[in-house]
Amino acid sequence: MSRTDADARLLTKGGHTVAGYNVQLAVDEKHKLIVASEVVNDGNDCGQLYAMAAAAKAALGVATLTAVADAGYYNGETLKACEADAVTAYVPPVERNQRLAAQGRFGRGDFHYDTDTDVYLCPAGERLKPMNGGKQDAAGKLQIRYAARVAACGSCSLRAACLTEKAKLRIVYRWEHEDVVERHLARMRDAGAMMRRRSAAVEHPFGTLKCRAGYRHFLLRGFEGARRVQPDGAEL
Repeated sequence: MSRTDADARLLTKGGHTVAGYNVQLAVDEKHKLIVASEVVNDGNDCGQLYAMAAAAKAALGVATLTAVADAGYYNGETLKACEADAVTAYVPPVERNQRLAAQGRFGRGDFHYDTDTDVYLCPAGERLKPMNGGKQDAAGKLQIRYAARVAACGSCSLRAACLTEKAKLRIVYRWEHEDVVERHLARMRDAGAMMRRRSAAVEHPFGTLKCRAGYRHFLLRGFEGARRVQPDGAEL
């Protein structure tokens, strides 16, 4: 908590930690103009995608929208909110199970989900079936557990690449709305050109305001001051 600005929070970027705010911008690709902006004190962009997309839709007066953001905005719940509000989102996915990969073991991506039978197929071809009841994760999202058979895991030739010595069976967790994430991942397979256009569109206004115009710091305290539009039209 800052003694001089109660709304500010500690933010870390580029290895530096400062008390400040997180500025959000939505930019029109054709004209490179800012169509929506917001100042928040969240430490990252993870939950900001839908709010900015909805603000951009309202400002542009459109029924549908394509929103392209960087990997910092990747969040399953915001992707779900976008899909429900006719916003087609393109956000690079966060790499899952990096710890397992570093250990040379199978990650969640190595298990294929069969929508017709509602089972996961492991690399050895074993079927992981849904367990009764779900389990909430740390973020409060309901996860369905898919488990293999103890006997199958015990005699599997790939056991060492899948389980620890003490584990008896493999369990895979699936978010109850994982189909939203899967549709998004399917879109992202051919989205390389679109992501390159994103950098050219949204980084330009930031560069102009911060480097060319010299607005690298907020001039006023509190949300009201930080969100204030200056007489020359620059959002600080």
